[in-house]
Amino acid sequence: MTARCHVSLSFLLATALFLTHAPSLSAAPSINRVAYIDRAGDLYTIRPDGTGRQKMASGEMLQQASFSPRSVQRSRDFYSWPAWSPDGQRLASFRVELSGGQLTDGLYIFDALSARILHAYKEPGLQPIYAYWSPTSQQLGVLLGGRGPFSLNLWPPSSGQRPQRVAQGAPFYFHWRADGQAVLTHTGGNRGGGAGPAISVVTIPTGERHLLSRSPSVFGPPSWSFDGKWLAYGNTREGQEKAALMIAAGDGSQPESVALVPKRMALAWSPTQHLLAIATTSFIRAPLFEEVRLFDVGSGVLHPLIQEPLAAFFWSPDGTRILYAKRNPDRAHWTWVVVDVHSRTSFPVVNFIPSRPQILVFQYFDQYALSHRLWSPDGQFFTFSGHTDPNPSPGPGIRSPSVYIVPVTKDATPQRLSDGHIAFWSPQ
Repeated sequence: MTARCHVSLSFLLATALFLTHAPSLSAAPSINRVAYIDRAGDLYTIRPDGTGRQKMASGEMLQQASFSPRSVQRSRDFYSWPAWSPDGQRLASFRVELSGGQLTDGLYIFDALSARILHAYKEPGLQPIYAYWSPTSQQLGVLLGGRGPFSLNLWPPSSGQRPQRVAQGAPFYFHWRADGQAVLTHTGGNRGGGAGPAISVVTIPTGERHLLSRSPSVFGPPSWSFDGKWLAYGNTREGQEKAALMIAAGDGSQPESVALVPKRMALAWSPTQHLLAIATTSFIRAPLFEEVRLFDVGSGVLHPLIQEPLAAFFWSPDGTRILYAKRNPDRAHWTWVVVDVHSRTSFPVVNFIPSRPQILVFQYFDQYALSHRLWSPDGQFFTFSGHTDPNPSPGPGIRSPSVYIVPVTKDATPQRLSDGHIAFWSPQ
């Protein structure tokens, strides 16, 4: 995450108190719930058919689990950025409380079924900006802001309450290894980062850092393939106009440049295959990418998949399709589109206006795609927050966003679940 991300999140925290012919919603996996933050800043989970709405612990219950006897002023306190654990059993969220002119940041982990608080920690100026569960669902990797570089912290620790710092840098992007014992990091030298840009593997139990590159390209998180056999990152040498797309063994050994691509890229492995999706643009600071290509590790072939400007893309759970959001420059609205990665055919799903937090997800989609799911577990639906008025304007999507469930069909009819700023689907 970058300093720009911190500014955007701070803005959100300060301003947002804070089916016709479609597949059946009744065929549900064991959890299959959507977590969302409503307009008042409360955290809920709900079944995708709109039943079983459950509010996570209220302000009064939070006081029993927290460390201050003062009363909570509900109009000034709110949750943000719910994150499901991979096993679907727990739900983490940030919370901001304002009292006496002082902001206090909180970290909370709930039992997703009972809404009971399992862990809570509060501290003025903590500034959590992003949370990402380990694949084992045992620890939460939390990026904390502040005046210096961002820090990656593990919470809850084995002893004590404060998150345990394991690495720092700014910007800071990371990907957990499948066993939860290491993270692959991309850090920069901005905001007092000191050591300069680097791609590294950090071993969690020991804190040992294995350097892979000192010359990363302009991209977000480097990432392991679904089985940990391969990893990918971008590398740039001084004076070169293009960046090298690097594929290495899972431990970082035997790195190989497999293609030259524009310097700004976003990388995302298929969740089921050795296919790497690469979004690129020739303009370093452009808000949109120009195209997406697929690299097949087995054949070594790089071929085009999406050839139009887009803001973000997300793999389906079975790795057969990609959902992407494109901005329509001559209109107020955006469009969700689905493309089949094998036939390369695509269809528009629905036009929409994104909420502010949804735009932030787009801005850092390659990181959020690792930790926060839009797709339903069965790949038949997705969720988002914003507005779907047939004659859209940015105002309603920003001022009064709603949470929608959308079937993955051409020209779909979205189902409104609730008012809400942001929503994510459970992984199971």
